Order: sequence, then structure tokens, then C-alpha cells
Amino acid sequence: MKHENSDRSEHNDHCVLRPTRVNHLAPSRKLVILFLIFFTALGVRLLNWHDRRNEAAAVQSSVVLNYKRQAMLIRTNGIASISDASSSTNDPDLLGHPLGYPILLSLIQRAFDESDTVTQLVQIILDSLAAVIICLIAFQLFPTAVGLIAGLLAAFAPQFSWNSILLLPDSVAALPILLAVFLILVARNRRQHPEQAASVGRLARYEGLLLILAAGALIGVSCWLRANALLLAPFLALWFTINYKRGERLRPALVLVGGAFLIIAPLTIRNSLVFGKFIPLSLGGGQTLIEGIADYDSDGSLGLPQTDMELIHREALTYQRPDYAGSLFTPDGPARDRARLSRGFAVVRAHPFWFASVMVRRAASMMRLERTPLRLETTGTGGWPNLFLWPLRSVQRLFITAIFLPLTLLGAGILTYERQFQSLATLLVVPCYYFCFQSALHTEYRYVLIIHYFFFVLAAVGIYTIACKLIHQIYSRKTSVSLNSSKRKS
Repeated sequence: MKHENSDRSEHNDHCVLRPTRVNHLAPSRKLVILFLIFFTALGVRLLNWHDRRNEAAAVQSSVVLNYKRQAMLIRTNGIASISDASSSTNDPDLLGHPLGYPILLSLIQRAFDESDTVTQLVQIILDSLAAVIICLIAFQLFPTAVGLIAGLLAAFAPQFSWNSILLLPDSVAALPILLAVFLILVARNRRQHPEQAASVGRLARYEGLLLILAAGALIGVSCWLRANALLLAPFLALWFTINYKRGERLRPALVLVGGAFLIIAPLTIRNSLVFGKFIPLSLGGGQTLIEGIADYDSDGSLGLPQTDMELIHREALTYQRPDYAGSLFTPDGPARDRARLSRGFAVVRAHPFWFASVMVRRAASMMRLERTPLRLETTGTGGWPNLFLWPLRSVQRLFITAIFLPLTLLGAGILTYERQFQSLATLLVVPCYYFCFQSALHTEYRYVLIIHYFFFVLAAVGIYTIACKLIHQIYSRKTSVSLNSSKRKS
């Protein structure tokens, strides 16, 4: 009887999400799990690419052409041309996006000519690695099963699969941010458990700071790909106030911000030298601000343009400059973007409470899963391919907001109930950044793709807890049946 009760207690304890329950699985077994997740993600993405690669190439075609054009100019004129004000590489029309993705495309073009296929395959591999990294993040916080579930959710999600084959930088920009969060967690855990560090004493402390510096640099790399994460490093520095003791917070926070600054600064300096203006990464803040406001101005009472074409044509009329109607940024791109920002801020000052409600509504919309058409299609010819694709299609049908939003909220509620505030803060700090900053601007799903990796970990916590409760109930029933049976025999 005593033995049965101790078994039951031990079984129930394994279902509790405590820091002391963080997995200690053998490295070889963890490696098997990571390989499983990577190749699952890779296989799903390759199937999606095989069926829909031509359709993906047509998404945001004008933006894709701009990226390809700048990549071709960099390849033709050389990488040094990006700092030459007289070079055709530095066309002001191309200031709407940072240089990172065109540089990546130019490297691929140099090796494989102008191949969309190779670009898509590179992005597929990087996106498959992102599923592995979110599993590693979960391993730092929760039992192994939670990491496995989170990694598989990221591997199967049609939203990630679809965006990974678009000729756009959004899925690629998510990977450095995930790596940054992972390195920050490794640094924290090594500080809390010095025996895990490769060195001891003062060297261990500097090892942690180097990891945090690398994390900041990775955020900077993401900014070179997409400008949305420009303020992420200062915002992420707030995480240290929850996870580090008083008196130990400032140094790692400054190191994180410094790492991001070191990577972003060269692009800012280049923009200053080439265009003679302070442009941290790229232009477009004013454009996305006023168009983002117009998205929620249903009756048009604010008189703001809703599209790029409407914006430039209105500017041509307002300023009596017909040449403004041909481009967002040529001529006078920096001055025009500042004027757009001023116009948007004027609306915010005039309608602060309404604009706050806009931000809340847009932030809430970020939590939905994109209505991505199912990409795994049957061939219609029968045979084993259909037998293989049918279960994958069935799994992907489950990736809808009605299922995953409750699971995400359940996971957050469980961590709150169990007072796992550090783990919860880790999973919410990046989404909260986008809620606070991206919600002020025009937003598309691909801009906030990164937040759903962290939501999948919360959903995994919910799934894991539900599974544990069900298993515990089944185990309890079997135990009570066996006890009753033994009593009858006695």
C-alpha cells in the first residue's frame, strides 16, 4: 500500500512544471530528438515547396523584384559599392528595406546564378533549424516532452512552412532572434548552475557575458534582414530585471544592447555617408504609420491613404511635385518619410484614446494564426504518396486559431498558477515587444511570424499538462482496480 502511494506521488510529480523538473536527458537522446524535429520540419517544407513553389514566387512580387534588383546591383558592382554614394547600388528607391536580404541573395546568385529554387531551399533549411532552436529554448525551461511537442508544432505548422518558401526575409529574420533568446537562457542557467559552465569563477562570468553579447549581435543580424526588431534589444534588456538579482542586471543588459548596436551601427553609418541623413536601418516608418492608422479609419474621416500608390499620388498633389508620384522615396525620401511621421503623430496626438484602441486591436489580431491554404495536396493519382500526405494534411488542418489560442492561454495560465514567472516572462518578452511597437504600424502576418514560435511553447505546456492529467487519471484508475482486486483476494 505504501509502495503504491509513493509510485502515485512520484508519477504525479513528473507532471509538475518546476525549475527543478527541467530535463536532464542524456545528450545523445536530446540529439536524437533534435534530429527528428529538424528532418520532420525539412520534410514538411520540402513537400510544400514541391507543390507550391511557383505560387510562392508570385507573392509580393514588386517587393521581391526590389530585393532581386538590389542583389543584382551588389553582385555586379561588388559589396564595397554599398558605401559608395555614386554607385547605382544605392538607389534611393531601394531604401524601404535593410541591406541584409539583398546581400544574402547576392551571395546565392554568385554561387548558383539567379536561382529562386536555391534561395527557397536555403530558407527551408534555416526555417527547419528554427524549429530545432525553439525546442532547445523549451529544453532550458521545461521537461523534455514540452520541448519535443513545441518543436513538432513548429515543424508541422503550415504558417511557417508557407512563409519559408516566400522570396522574402521574414522567416529568415526569425532565426537570429530565436538563437538570441536561447543564448540568453544558456547564460542565465550557467550563472545559476556554475557546474554547467565550461570554465569556473571569473571566467564563467565572462563566458556568460560573451553569450549575451553574441545574443545582442544576433538581434542586430535580424535587423539587417527586417527593420521590425530595431528596438528589440533595449526591450529584451528588461528581461534581466526579472531573471537576475538586483545589482547583477545592468551589466548583461548593457552588453545585450551593445552587441546589437555593434551590428546595426555599420548600416547606420553607411546610410549617413551615402544619403547624408540619419537612417538607422531603412526608411518606411512614416509610410507604415499612416497606412496603419488608415487600416482602422473605416469611414475615412482622417483623410489618410491606405495604399502606397494612394500615398505617393496625394503627396504629388499636396506638394505640387509630379515627380513624387513615381516612387515612395525618390526624390527626397528621408524628408518625405519624416513628413509622413509628423502627419501620423499629429493624428495620434489628436486622437490618443482611439489610437490606443487601434494598437490593442492590432495586437490582439497578431495572436491569430494566419489563414494559410493547406499546402500539402494529394496527387489525385493514388498510390503511396497519397497515403503519406493524407495524415500530414490532417495534422495541418488543426493549426487554426480556435484550437491554438485556447492552448496558448492555458499554457500561460498554468505557468502563472505554478508561479513560473521567469519562464513566462521568457516566452512573452518577444511577443510583448511586437504588441507594444509593431501594433502602432501597418502589420502583416509575416512581420510578426516570430511571436508564434513562443506561443507554440505555451501551447506545448498546455498540451503536456493535459496529457499528464489524463495519464495520471488512467494510472490512478488502474491502481485502484489492482488494489480492490488484491483486497478481494486477501
